[in-house]
Amino acid sequence: MTGLLGVAVSGLLGVPALRFFSYPLRRETVHGGEEPIAVADLARLPEGVPVRAIVVAPARYDAWVRIDRVALGAVWLLRRGSTVTAYSSVCPHAGCFVDFADKKNCFQCPCHGSVFGLDGTVQDGPSPRPLDTLDVEVKDGKVLVRYQRFRQATSRKEAVG
Repeated sequence: MTGLLGVAVSGLLGVPALRFFSYPLRRETVHGGEEPIAVADLARLPEGVPVRAIVVAPARYDAWVRIDRVALGAVWLLRRGSTVTAYSSVCPHAGCFVDFADKKNCFQCPCHGSVFGLDGTVQDGPSPRPLDTLDVEVKDGKVLVRYQRFRQATSRKEAVG
């Protein structure tokens, strides 16, 4: 009888404990930052001049941990009238940081020499595709970007993760 009682008590305590410890395995553990994130004020973006903006998620969740203000990456914002284009700052060739060369009026990858025009098209170098654009919306004077990472070294724009 004592053995049966022990098994019953173990089962009653073991099931909730097992559910608690397996919780991260039963759901998406890392999330946050998938929604559009405010990165700039539209009024502060100069016309036709790329501006670098850091994309910071208000919070990311990893299993049981909440991490506030996580930098996801950077984007280049280019305003033309009320329209804003956001380019990923990650080079599609090898994942290096793409910088803006204001004297040459183009984007450049310092690692392997890829050069991109203001419209993101490849002008020179080994990049297999143009700069990756990101979804942008302007709401209440704020520029919101949906940040994503893309696979490098392929001619197709494929989201990763």
